[in-house]
Amino acid sequence: MGKYAVIGHSIEHSFSPTIHQANFDAKGTDDVYKILDIKPENLQFIHDIARRNALDGFNVTIPHKEKIIEFLDEVDEGAQKIGAVNTVSIINGRFVGHNTDITGYMHAFITHFGKQQRNVLIIGAGGAAKAVHRAHADRDDHVTVAARRKESFERFKETDFEAILIEDIKETAAYDVIINATPIGMKGEDVFETMDIPRTLVTENVLGVDLIYQPEKTEFLGYFNEHSYMNGLFMLVSQAMDAYKIWTGETGSYEAVNKKCKEYFGGKSWTN
Repeated sequence: MGKYAVIGHSIEHSFSPTIHQANFDAKGTDDVYKILDIKPENLQFIHDIARRNALDGFNVTIPHKEKIIEFLDEVDEGAQKIGAVNTVSIINGRFVGHNTDITGYMHAFITHFGKQQRNVLIIGAGGAAKAVHRAHADRDDHVTVAARRKESFERFKETDFEAILIEDIKETAAYDVIINATPIGMKGEDVFETMDIPRTLVTENVLGVDLIYQPEKTEFLGYFNEHSYMNGLFMLVSQAMDAYKIWTGETGSYEAVNKKCKEYFGGKSWTN
């Protein structure tokens, strides 16, 4: 029996246990997954906490994704590049950090849109934007990150992207993909309107990605043609299944997890 958890602070409503339990049930295992609310000042005791809970691995969420690194024995290349870890495997007592936000996002993107190289605009420069930027940059896509403040770009450990301010986005700019990596839209807001982004960026063949998964179709996604957009739930599912594979070496049941997501959120969860 494997024992896993998600660690963070103020995460009592995390959807991760539901996702992983759906996978465990489909795989027919007796693995368990729980929530561990750890205050920032107690993160330094993560080795003791993991041993006390007999964990074989765990996920990491806000606010610990960056701070956890100093308490790990090893960090893989992707996580090093963005300076954030969301998955930890425990092998012979060694804590190894990974970032399946990167791999999960790209799995979702390629499954929906294919592998060709594209010119990508990412709106926002927070933690989610860092993972999405890394995913596209590692595939040699041309990436532009747009933020409200120049200081936001200091969060990135690597600068293999074009940095622009939101106010400097040109009406005539041409992108193949536009990605909303901000929380704007969770309460019904329109990203283009709120941030005064030219709507002319969205032409017939432009793809839209919103990392938000609730609501299922944000105002942002409403600008894109049918079959040309994707919400964030497929990324959520994919990063969880990537974590499962890191922990166990086995492929998770995407079908079962997707079905559970549909039941929980309603509508379509993987694609538009």
